[in-house]
Parts: sequence; C-alpha cells; structure tokens
Amino acid sequence: MSRRSGRYERRKAKREANRLQRSLDVGGLNEVFTYHDLYSAGKQCCNAVRWKNSTQRFELHLFSGTARRRRLILERKWEPAAYVHFMISERGKTRPIDAPRIQDRQIHKVFTQKVLLPLYLPSMIWNNGASLPGKGFEFSKRELRKDLRFHFRRYGTNGSVMLLDFKQFFPSVSHEMIFKRHNQLLNNNDLRELGDSIVNTVPGGKGLPLGVEPSQAEMIAFPSALDNYIKCQLSIQCAGHYMDDYYIIVPPDRDAKEIMNLIVEKAESLKLTISRSKSRIVPLTKPFRYCKAKYHLTETGKVVVNGNRDGVKRARKKIKAFYHKIQNGEMSYEDLWTSVNGMLAYFECYNDHKRVLRLRRLFYAIFGFSPERIENFRERGIKGEIYCS
Repeated sequence: MSRRSGRYERRKAKREANRLQRSLDVGGLNEVFTYHDLYSAGKQCCNAVRWKNSTQRFELHLFSGTARRRRLILERKWEPAAYVHFMISERGKTRPIDAPRIQDRQIHKVFTQKVLLPLYLPSMIWNNGASLPGKGFEFSKRELRKDLRFHFRRYGTNGSVMLLDFKQFFPSVSHEMIFKRHNQLLNNNDLRELGDSIVNTVPGGKGLPLGVEPSQAEMIAFPSALDNYIKCQLSIQCAGHYMDDYYIIVPPDRDAKEIMNLIVEKAESLKLTISRSKSRIVPLTKPFRYCKAKYHLTETGKVVVNGNRDGVKRARKKIKAFYHKIQNGEMSYEDLWTSVNGMLAYFECYNDHKRVLRLRRLFYAIFGFSPERIENFRERGIKGEIYCS
C-alpha cells in the first residue's frame, strides 16, 4: 500500500468513526422525543397562527396531547396524517403546498431539529444558506458579494459566473436516494423507520411536499454530494447556492462549458435534473441576476446589487391602492405604516437609494405626509377615530 492510499484509508476510517459517533450522540426514540422537547416544539408551532381555531384547540390540550403523541411514538404506533393540499401564487408562479396537521408539525419539528440537522449539517458546505440556523437569504447574498470580491482580487473582472437552476427540485427527488442517505447516517432502526415513513407520505416513490419541515431539511442537504464535488474535485472556491439556485464563479483559466457538463453529469447521478433553459454562463464584465437581484462587478471591484425591477412597479400600484382603502375605511393608518415601510425596507437592503426616494415622493404626493415617521400615521389615525365617533 502506498503512502497516499494509506492516508486516504486513515481519513476514510476517521470520517466513518465521526459519522458513527454523531449517530450515537443523537440516541433513540426516548432520547429524541422527550416530553420537554415535544412540548416546546408544540409551543413553537403555535407562534403566528394562534388566530386559527385548530391551533387554539391544539394549544388548549397541549399538555395531555403531547403525552398521548409521545406514547404513540415510543410504542411505534404513530402514523402521519394526510396533508392539507392547496395552491398559492407568488409573483405569478403557482406552487402546490401540502401542509401537515399541527399535531404532526410538533413531531416533525423535533425530528428535524434533533435528528436530521445534527446529522446533515457536517456534510454541508458553508455557502449553503437556505433555512439553516443563523443563515438565510441575506446570508446567501452576502456570501455572493464576498466571493465576487475574492475573485476580483485575483483575476479582476476576467472570468465568468455560472448560474444553475434545477428542474422540479422538490417534486422530482428520488425516495430511493433519500432512503440510501438514511441508511448511511441513521444507525438507529426506529429513527430510520420514522424518517422513511415521513418521506413515504408522498406516493409514487418520487417527490417531497413543500410546507413540511423535514422535507426542507432533506432537500437542503440532498445536493451536498454535488456541492462537495464542485468545491473539492473541481477545486472551485467561489460557489454556493440558495436551495436550488446555484452560482459558480469560474476563473478565466478554466473552461466554463466543460465544468457545466461535469456538474450536469454529477447531478444526473443523484437523479437531479438541471434546467438547461434557465442555466447560463455570464461574463463577469456584464451584470447578472441571482435570486431576482441584479449583481454587477465594476472595474474598481465594487459589487453593486439592485433589487427586482418589477418590485418597483408593484410597490407603486400598492401605494395608489392603499389610498383608496384608507378613504373607504378598509385600512387603518397602522397597517399603512407597516405595509409601506415593508416595501421600502426591501429596496433599502440594496443599492437602490434613488428608487427609495422616488417611492417616498410618490407616497408624499398621494397622502400629503412623509412615510418615514410613524407619528405622522398615528396622528392621522387618531384624528380619523375622533371624526368617526
């Protein structure tokens, strides 16, 4: 055996020992589903939805219901109920949502926080920022700006950025690949069977539902093999993704088309399909769009980021519509303050100072006062209440 293969075998044995130790640290059903953790998860499930009648009933019987559900889990008799299926439309895109019952959400939350994330996080790359503790959308935008500046210090504006998008990311994932991952990481048979039963709530052996917390954790970690292939085997430092939206900054001495073909082959081995129509290679001398924001690396190394242009049109229409709602008594000034400043806060996160000024001027022209101070809204709200009384 050569020295190089010996080092590889020692690293492989150490990784296997660490994986086994993490699985042992998770424990079994008794250690994962403690009454305290289930009760705390039930309280978290009620946050922001206490106006629902089902949530009020759930919280009213949370003390005894938690004990009953824990007993079912420990006796291996718990089965997830059918999801509530509905459709939502965001920015003109229709998405099917399968929401679990709040009783199942309580169990899903504990299983995700105490089993899936502790076992999946060590294999994820740092630039994977979707739905993870301490990360999120702002984290992914910040890391992209860091990578652009890192690339500029070495190559200037030479090179290109590869933007990848998967086709039917959630609906097309293979259950077989997820079960294979469970067999590798979940050594406890009871926890593995519980995780498999949650995946099997979607018939057909393919796809995971949007709106289920374990599904989010599964799909965040599922492309980890592809992420590590890009970072380690292809030796590309500046790469990351937010769920299924990838950016890969390719140095000028590498062939971007060849790298894309290699990534597509690796994704197909994981039974994932990259959408060729949405994926593209853009020179860094030109602006590009990532997660509906426009990025531009200037000649001086400054990264200019602009928000979604269509958002300005929607904001103008909303401000005009709010005026008629205020006049008809359909909207309070407190709600007006929340809505308008929420729209302005989106553009304030980008290099969109002029857009913010134009929206403030439009608001002043319609309502006659500045949207910057909440006292302006409260004064008019109090005057309206006195007038109505």
